[in-house]
Amino acid sequence: MRGCQRKRIDIRTGMVYHTSMTNQKTSSDKKGLSVKERLFARYKAKGYSHGKSAELAGYKAGTSADKQGYRLSKKADIQEEVSRILSEQETRSLIDRETHLDELAKLRDKAVDTGQIGSAVTAEHYRGKVANLYTDRLEVSETNKETSDEIMLRISKLLGKETKDKDKSLH
Repeated sequence: MRGCQRKRIDIRTGMVYHTSMTNQKTSSDKKGLSVKERLFARYKAKGYSHGKSAELAGYKAGTSADKQGYRLSKKADIQEEVSRILSEQETRSLIDRETHLDELAKLRDKAVDTGQIGSAVTAEHYRGKVANLYTDRLEVSETNKETSDEIMLRISKLLGKETKDKDKSLH
């Protein structure tokens, strides 16, 4: 492969440092997707448009990227890859209620063992919130029943301006 240089592709940041080898299939690629197609699928899973995903994956920018992105989005292999990436992201973000409660209990116990009672109480409080033992309640009481004229008069007095006749144009 004389004269053919490999270009660096940083999968973590999604940057393609460019294209001489990016259309080739990788030997570890089970579905037969090229590197560009895999990058396209990754950007689609992040929520980018067809055109923007194609551009970021290394396809020619502009109208052709929109068309290429549309074509790529219709391929079954790429749709499967996008679905796989999305399900993987959902699995990572799931928090199991029981595991969460157990972890809070461990943290509470560690706090008690080290004499940090405030931290232990806070951990136990959050365990109760997760278990829906607490209900947040907001109460609004109306203590001030002044009319607008009374409020304006009070404001005038606070400002040091005594008004002998009420100015109706302020309301």
